Amino acid sequence: MSFGRASEWYEQKYGKKAAKTPWRKMHLSIDAEMNVHAIAITGTDVSDIEGMDRVLPDDIPIDRVTADGAYYSIERTEALSRSGVLPVISPPSHAVVHGEEQTQWDDKVVGYIKEKGIYAFHKKYGYGQRSLVEAQISRIKRCIGSTLLTRKIGSQDREGVVIANILNL
Repeated sequence: MSFGRASEWYEQKYGKKAAKTPWRKMHLSIDAEMNVHAIAITGTDVSDIEGMDRVLPDDIPIDRVTADGAYYSIERTEALSRSGVLPVISPPSHAVVHGEEQTQWDDKVVGYIKEKGIYAFHKKYGYGQRSLVEAQISRIKRCIGSTLLTRKIGSQDREGVVIANILNL
């Protein structure tokens, strides 16, 4: 998401034109009924994996995490798998089977994709549910807009909470 008059803010703060418009990432934690449980607005310097850490609930028992490939890391999926959570995160197309003790889940998924194909993975693990989250993000942009109104990251976090509360209503 962009944020309100970001180029003007950048020019005023640094005294020069912005080479490109600053952006923010919105990370969401949504349940199967499409209720938003957590939302985090981060800068582009924060990786998606760190963003996932910010929105995974501690107080709500979860049995599955579905996310797009940007949230994939062997360490993250293995940690989720060992804790009893099914990580439905598509590995990159160049992923390989490692055959090591600490890569059991990754090896299982990559081997399955190599044998049956990516669409078989999507069907077996319900990866299509991710499209509902994408629809929620589209809904946010259509109803509220793709621009955050505040400029500071702390204010944008609070704006994200307001957006989540509006969606949940």
